[in-house]
Amino acid sequence: ALAPEWPRYRAEHALAEASLRIERVLRGQSQGEALAADLAWAAELLAPLPQGPAADPRPSLLLGIALILDRRAAEAEAVLRAAIARGERPELVLNLGRALAAQGDEAGARQAFLRAAWASPGAVATLPRALREALQQEVEGLEGELRAGRLQAVPALPE
Repeated sequence: ALAPEWPRYRAEHALAEASLRIERVLRGQSQGEALAADLAWAAELLAPLPQGPAADPRPSLLLGIALILDRRAAEAEAVLRAAIARGERPELVLNLGRALAAQGDEAGARQAFLRAAWASPGAVATLPRALREALQQEVEGLEGELRAGRLQAVPALPE
């Protein structure tokens, strides 16, 4: 009776373990070789998790974050773009912006950050204050254009 639940249990366990390792890196609790090992282990745990139209976005989100932290931004971009193609979520778009910024694409990063802020202002809470404030002002301007019937299109995803 529990057999159908086993893959889901294993996936949740892998997500929890990968999340814990990424959190250790983000908090500065992993240094040097331990940092590299935590990021590699997180990526190894996350890579085989289901990827499909109805897939949970958390594996892709966490894998993207791990790859960005591991200075593999181009790989992170590919993972995040594929996840966004399956179902766009502000946290995926925000981290796409981080991956683009890590590759030096400031215009693409800003475009992604703006789209994330448009969809969910709280999604950009982890960005630097000056950038958050600039994005909020831009979103407010776009909302004014929308209310006035002059908005031609919502902020686009970067190409």
